[in-house]
Amino acid sequence: MGLKHRLLVLKLSVSLMAISGCSVGPEYEAPTMNLPASYSPLGVDASKTDARANWWKAFNDPVLDALIVRALRDNVELNQARRRVEEAEALALAAVPMADVNGRVEAQIGSDDLGGDRVLASLTPFATLFGAQRYRSKAAQARVEAARAQRDNANLILLSNLTTAYVDLRFVQEQLVLKQRERRTWARTLRDIRTLENSGQATKLDVTQVRAEIAQTEVAIRNLLTEIVRQKNRISTLLGYPAHFSKLDLGYNGKQPLPAHEVNVGVPADLIVNRPDIRQAERNYRATVAEIGAAESLRYPSLTLSGTISVRNDLSPNSGGLGAVGLNIPVFDQGGRKANVAAHELKAQTAQLEWRQRVLLAVEEVETLLVALSNSKHAHSAALRARSLNKNAVSLARRLFEVGELTVIEFLALQRESIDAQLALTQNRRQLASYYVALQIATGAGSSLPLVPETH
Repeated sequence: MGLKHRLLVLKLSVSLMAISGCSVGPEYEAPTMNLPASYSPLGVDASKTDARANWWKAFNDPVLDALIVRALRDNVELNQARRRVEEAEALALAAVPMADVNGRVEAQIGSDDLGGDRVLASLTPFATLFGAQRYRSKAAQARVEAARAQRDNANLILLSNLTTAYVDLRFVQEQLVLKQRERRTWARTLRDIRTLENSGQATKLDVTQVRAEIAQTEVAIRNLLTEIVRQKNRISTLLGYPAHFSKLDLGYNGKQPLPAHEVNVGVPADLIVNRPDIRQAERNYRATVAEIGAAESLRYPSLTLSGTISVRNDLSPNSGGLGAVGLNIPVFDQGGRKANVAAHELKAQTAQLEWRQRVLLAVEEVETLLVALSNSKHAHSAALRARSLNKNAVSLARRLFEVGELTVIEFLALQRESIDAQLALTQNRRQLASYYVALQIATGAGSSLPLVPETH
């Protein structure tokens, strides 16, 4: 084969490989959805959510701040999500590039003793003619972005779990303080009633009722002590430490967390950008659309070239050649390949519906939490008034009880109501803080925080 002929074959081969840029699959279009201009409890001018906001600082609690910094660095599940991002990035780099050619090209350029140049080349490519690898590359990149969204979602889950565990811990600790105070109150009442019993103004039944209250309070205290340990252990695990080995100082300082700021929720359309679970669903849909193109490309011919081409510009004659040229045209399995395309199309439709469902659930969640948070604020104000009124009522009742103008049964009922009002206030504070956390998470706030380097 002459040099001119060989160069013609090489040119034809390269031209055939260039055809691999052709595409036969669908072009991706981001899904869209009609959403309300605002949430029903708010106006259209609601402040937009900041996905990088450190919203937990509204609690003004340095202990919580320190816990979150440690958790963002050392939490095991979050670091697993980061590894999955790195894995997806590595797989994307390993994907065949857009040129859609597999094989090797080698070249050698040098001078012989006579000063003549020589060029040696070896070409063994495989080329699909309709861009299968281009679609695979797109799918791999979409999976990288989905993994990043999954990592951001792990961020939110961690913030939710840790902050909620901390709120619950402080709630239980406050309940323990109240129960211990309640035990002292019942002990005082028992002494008073025994005095009345000795003077014939109270019965043995009255004494037994108060002793039963003391026993029930003891049971509650023991259960609360167990719950405190459980919440501390939960926090240790979220920080990436074995239970009881984190050396955490979580002693109670007499303050239940309450947010000092409002939640910036923006408008429903913001959720599509800020919520990482929605972004992950959209990226998964993008990957499935790219997979349709890859499957469709497999229904069309592929080209195989192998051999060597050498050109020498010296006294030796030109040599080399193309060993084989093969064109693979799928004919007999077209039915199966077509069915494979149909399966990928259905998979893409399912992924698009998953995205739509995520958006609907997100809007529902924010709408519900906005109402719940608003009602919880009003309930908290009412609970404060109820505690104050019941405390005053008990103070008045005790004076009446001591002078015999109030029966034992009436006094015990008022004392129970006062205790219940204090416990209800702690429950309402916990609920208010929990709704605040849930609403921040539902809007995607804090999902795109800067990465904190983990410790080893």
